[in-house]
Amino acid sequence: MPPSVTRPTILEVRTVTGAGGGPEKTILLGARWLKARGWPVQIVYLHPPADPAFEVIRNRGRELDVSLIDLEDRGPLDFRTVTRLFRLVRKLGNVIWHGHDYKADALGWLLHHGHRMKLVSTVHGWGVYAPRVHFYHFIHKLCLRGFDRVVCVSPSLREECIRAGIPPSICEVLPNGVDCEEFAPPSSREDAKRRLGLSVACPVVGYVGRLSAEKDLGTLLRGLARLIENGLSVRALIVGDGPARDELHNTIRDLSLEQHVTLVGHTPDPRPYYAAMDVFILSSLREGLPNVLLEAMAMAVPVVTTPVGGIPQLIRDGETGTLIPPGDDRALAEAVKQLVTDRSRAVALGENARQHVKTHYGFDRRMERLEQILEGLFNRPAFPVRPGV
Repeated sequence: MPPSVTRPTILEVRTVTGAGGGPEKTILLGARWLKARGWPVQIVYLHPPADPAFEVIRNRGRELDVSLIDLEDRGPLDFRTVTRLFRLVRKLGNVIWHGHDYKADALGWLLHHGHRMKLVSTVHGWGVYAPRVHFYHFIHKLCLRGFDRVVCVSPSLREECIRAGIPPSICEVLPNGVDCEEFAPPSSREDAKRRLGLSVACPVVGYVGRLSAEKDLGTLLRGLARLIENGLSVRALIVGDGPARDELHNTIRDLSLEQHVTLVGHTPDPRPYYAAMDVFILSSLREGLPNVLLEAMAMAVPVVTTPVGGIPQLIRDGETGTLIPPGDDRALAEAVKQLVTDRSRAVALGENARQHVKTHYGFDRRMERLEQILEGLFNRPAFPVRPGV
């Protein structure tokens, strides 16, 4: 793009509760990357009023030196949110709206009728289908039919979009990426365990991410209970926060796992926990392409996970990780047992995983392709405001 041409502002828009999840890494780090390449970037977060956990996101934005606007949002009928966003896009003028969830995309689709702008969505995944959420997802997919580009983090999400009537010509697969220099293997997992006050002799398994229903952490805990019942002592670290935290507390108590499981809570830097893990477990029922899986693999942690969403494109069973059926705590326990008792196999899986991620899922690689998409929209002739979906 010629330096004399004024670029549009990339408006990253996201609705979040608490400290968020994997998309926050993509949004905040991506904004820093685009800013360094000369793109004007603004990030808008819609969040519930008086949510203290949002401070985590605000602090992360400061650390990365990216502009962040937070708007208190009181639910689907908070028309003040619409008014504030309309004033913002009118003030910015030339805008590429980049939404990251159903509400952000619905708002973008609504506002473009009053202010001409290009619409882009990154589809990170749709979670578990509760009745109310199912309705939101229906509205989301309807709105996406009117977007200029829909970026899907996995082929399965692209297929789901196309089945929902979104034109294939606007849907593109762009997997998440990870900085493999930032997420590098530790020099010693034993030292990493010592730094966390853990026994070097005891295998450590773990999970990092949002504590929510689609992650099915109950299966992880039941698999852990099976291992302990069969005489294999392991320690589990569950790193993150979310709406399922109280339920997990109850399950840990019911399974008598209080001495074996630590609910770490949210941490701005999960790398010390990955470094201490002998096995990373992701027992999800639904996924897009999880950042936490990329991070664990980049740190050469052998992974046990379910073949949902984009995970089968990332994990080659027996080569870069171990795949188990969703909801199968018996298979989970057996897969973990094999890895903690056969360390040479575990090390080989971890090394293969890191090499695979370095080759195919680097963060710069992802952002370069996203920049091409944005430039393609920027260089297209302006379209009249579309009458609707």
